Amino acid sequence: MKIRKYSEMNEMANIASDGAVLVAAGPDLYQSGRLQNILVNRFREVLEYEILRYEGNELGEGDLKRHILENSLFSKGKLILISNAHRLGKAAASELLDAIEKGLSDTAVFLQTEKVPRESAILRKLEKLVPFYICYEPFERDMPGWTKRLVSEESIVLSQDAVQLLAEYSGRSLGRLSGAVTKLALYHGPGAEIDRKGMLDVISGKGGKDIFHLGDMIFLNRRREAVDAAWSLLRYGEEPVGMNAYLFSQWQKVIGAMEIVEGGGSRKEVSAKTGARYTLLDKLMKFTTTVYKVDTAVAAEAFAEADHGLKTGVDHLLVFTNLIFTLTSDRL
Repeated sequence: MKIRKYSEMNEMANIASDGAVLVAAGPDLYQSGRLQNILVNRFREVLEYEILRYEGNELGEGDLKRHILENSLFSKGKLILISNAHRLGKAAASELLDAIEKGLSDTAVFLQTEKVPRESAILRKLEKLVPFYICYEPFERDMPGWTKRLVSEESIVLSQDAVQLLAEYSGRSLGRLSGAVTKLALYHGPGAEIDRKGMLDVISGKGGKDIFHLGDMIFLNRRREAVDAAWSLLRYGEEPVGMNAYLFSQWQKVIGAMEIVEGGGSRKEVSAKTGARYTLLDKLMKFTTTVYKVDTAVAAEAFAEADHGLKTGVDHLLVFTNLIFTLTSDRL
């Protein structure tokens, strides 16, 4: 059953439950990846299902049938993710079609592929049986809708000229659009109203580096790269006090996420506390395992000293080098 609008498939993913089988095909990986993230978050956090991931060609005869019929030992059910679905062998494809015909119990399936039905027999059959969305690069007329959706999810507001600039910057690439919106939300914060200048401050970049790269290097505990990034940003005119404020805001999110994870909390709880979602949440969860664990009082004092130094004429590179040395270890 062919779904023609992304919004319809998005809604199906948001309310999917036991027995659901959804297919995202076609070349635009951002849309299929987004749908998969929605399903994974829903089934893992809301329905408490186990997530199983397979490549189409990995599933031999009997494998898919066993996964569908076996009960999950530690979860209420299973969400089976199958990438490169066009590469399903004859036996696995037959088992999948048979399961769809009979109905699934305690199991849901999401299939993803870059191919389209005309290129694959199994895709042509699935298109007639289950919700099937083809992820093509959007038309220019679709970009304002996508911009509105992504901006709303990040709880920011763009002026009309900023929207136009973002469309120009993104072209028809949803991945580029999503990355820009995430950067704007990170830099300006939730609830911000962003005009053209506020957008240019973020997406123009400085000498091949940006403030987001600096934050990544610090929280990935890459001291040398962090110092290089700070030097590059300062050299190309990034505003030092704004850099420090951004890093402090991100440090608070990382520390908050660490406290939740170390206390046995879930991704859902981290998302609720920090407001991070999808790829941003993935990055934040990664930082909880890589960030250098410095005493929070020491780190907070380092940020305060950096703020004072920047406002009283201390050499800016020295200020950030001292801050980076506090927040990272000396391992290479």
